[in-house]
Amino acid sequence: MVILFVGAAGLALATAGVDPNLVGHWRLDANAFDSTGGNHGTLFGDPTWLNDPNRGWCLDLDGDGDYIDLGDDPSLTFTQQITLACWIRVRAFDRNWNAIVTKGDDWVLARTRDDDRVAFLCLGLMDGGWPEVYSRNVNDGEWHHIAGVYDGANLYIYQDGLRVGTQSARGRMNSQWQRVLIGENGQARHRYWNGLIDDVRLYDRGLTGGEIAELAQTVPVHPPVPPPAPNDVTATGHDSRVDLRWTFSADPNLEGYSVYRAESEEGPFIKLNDAVHTVCVYSDFFGANDMTYHYQVRSVAIRDGGESEPSNIASAASYAMTDEELLTSVQQAVFCYFWDYGHPVSGLTREGYASGHDSDTCACGGTGMGLMALCIGAERGFIARGAAADRTLRILDFLEEKASRFHGAWSHWIDGATGETIPFGTFDNGGDLVETAYLVQGMLAARRYFDDPSDPVETQIRDRVTRMWEQVEWDWYLRSPRSEVLYWHWSPDYGWQMNHPVRGYNECMITYLLAIASPTHPIPASCYRNGWASSADYANGQTYYGYKQWVGPEKGGPLFFTHYSHLGFDPRDKSDGLCNYFENSRNISLIHRAYCTENARRYAGYSDLVWGLTASLNPWGYSAHCPTNDNGTIAPTAALSAMPYVPEESMATLRHLYHMYGRDLWGPFGFVDAFNPTQNWFAAGCLAIDQGPILIMIENHRSQLCWNLFMANPEIQPMLDTIGWTNP
Repeated sequence: MVILFVGAAGLALATAGVDPNLVGHWRLDANAFDSTGGNHGTLFGDPTWLNDPNRGWCLDLDGDGDYIDLGDDPSLTFTQQITLACWIRVRAFDRNWNAIVTKGDDWVLARTRDDDRVAFLCLGLMDGGWPEVYSRNVNDGEWHHIAGVYDGANLYIYQDGLRVGTQSARGRMNSQWQRVLIGENGQARHRYWNGLIDDVRLYDRGLTGGEIAELAQTVPVHPPVPPPAPNDVTATGHDSRVDLRWTFSADPNLEGYSVYRAESEEGPFIKLNDAVHTVCVYSDFFGANDMTYHYQVRSVAIRDGGESEPSNIASAASYAMTDEELLTSVQQAVFCYFWDYGHPVSGLTREGYASGHDSDTCACGGTGMGLMALCIGAERGFIARGAAADRTLRILDFLEEKASRFHGAWSHWIDGATGETIPFGTFDNGGDLVETAYLVQGMLAARRYFDDPSDPVETQIRDRVTRMWEQVEWDWYLRSPRSEVLYWHWSPDYGWQMNHPVRGYNECMITYLLAIASPTHPIPASCYRNGWASSADYANGQTYYGYKQWVGPEKGGPLFFTHYSHLGFDPRDKSDGLCNYFENSRNISLIHRAYCTENARRYAGYSDLVWGLTASLNPWGYSAHCPTNDNGTIAPTAALSAMPYVPEESMATLRHLYHMYGRDLWGPFGFVDAFNPTQNWFAAGCLAIDQGPILIMIENHRSQLCWNLFMANPEIQPMLDTIGWTNP
């Protein structure tokens, strides 16, 4: 926002040189120098300088004691006319009065009322009165140009070059020789500004509307410069590819990065990415082994796309990997989604990468998977245990202290910066019990992993998990005292209007298991049979392609039905009297493989190596793909997350997808979400709830880590006994 305050009318605005009526000009280009009058400012508190993509360097005030004192030189005192100009951007109106630029009770540019406008005031006019003129809404996160003018006859305020307020006013302004302050008022203290200010100008005359409009169109004298290049780029060789990583930068002028590769350290370095790369992980999948390459990364500025100087040179060679090495390589790539792409404020797991979602949109269930990912990352040595514990605690702190909850449950989508609910649908702006179950599943695994009694961080992790786990009111989501069916959603605005009972067979079993296991808000064990397993089509009993399916829809439904509830809950060696869910999941996986091998619909690519249908992105949007809802879209998560059930078949598919399609199917965080060979379509990015099962279920195949952690919680076995699960 630009705010302009003009005093005496008269001379035309100089466009070639300095206007002689410009008595003070503080560009605020990382300093408080006055470029015309020599009234250099003194900084108080802890103001900072921000390299903004639109304005270049500007003043950043946090509303907590930061301001600039421009002094009380006589040249800054006006009685007849005045113009004050500056650019502003509101971060928060956190009190009823927020000062922008003021001179005590002489003249003021500030927010003066409890609304979203700012006002321009001159004291002493109209026989000692204090007439005001008001802008329009400026509390929208955008830059605006405002101009306050007194020309001896009228008081004006302009916003973005347009006059938006006028009041007739005559007389002399006060001249009490008070100090001019940016971001504070010397007459009535502690009225700080919370936001950005740039290019403050003071004139001893009232500028015309045309002159103000011209000011509103000016561009910064010193445009933004590219952020510094990363200086810590590392390169790691893998099968058929090299992965690069560097440290995240919060520079507001950073749009992303350009990655360059050369065959020798001397160059030439050739740019690899056409579009700006937006994350600090890059995977160069070139599809050959025993190749050594050298890399540099440059930062790209938002405003004009200008690039920084190159980073350090990082080098690595590709090499052929064994199955175990390749599994670790895939897991590490997927782990980066949760570690490097976690929300920078909260650590929560973002909904998706390059999937059309806002970067603050975080997934409740995906965050549960992210907590398990941190355990795997520490166990595999991808990160230090202490770093994993710190991130875990940051996530838990945010979930407990910031995130909105609804009778203990979290919403499907959470704003990773504020904790506020992001509506998932028209009536879905409250608690999501199924997503909450996925989150709690991950929390309970983390509670068992971080078990050091002498470590204060790990102790806090356990305490916070226990507290939040015990606060979830599972029984309240039965909707009525006599109900034995859980309901998926509740909204403080719409109540139970979603009206979605949770019944199987689908991905929701874990919701009933945790609700029955709750130490504080349990539901009756009878709800398992009379709620979860009560659907007429829960049992199946049919044989498809030679494989018996005990429960679930025809040919199993989407494969994520066999994954989500079994990320932590170990289905091996136990039965609820209806089936052994490990065997059921194994056979559903084999049914999917046989369906794709048969390929009755003749989709391109389908075979015994390209199989597995599940909910994912597709060329037309998103769908829960399965043998009865198929459009030729394959999601790698389907077959890869089946690895505990069908390890040989899943490993063969992993290798085939990796080597056959890797150039198009591999991204910075491992396999992209899906591809459709018939349409020659590959997803641009990935989704949290598809990446998570790949990492976790591969680990359950290799070490049973997440199964062992979750099942070790003391509430789990008594719950199984109460329901009547047996170990045949």
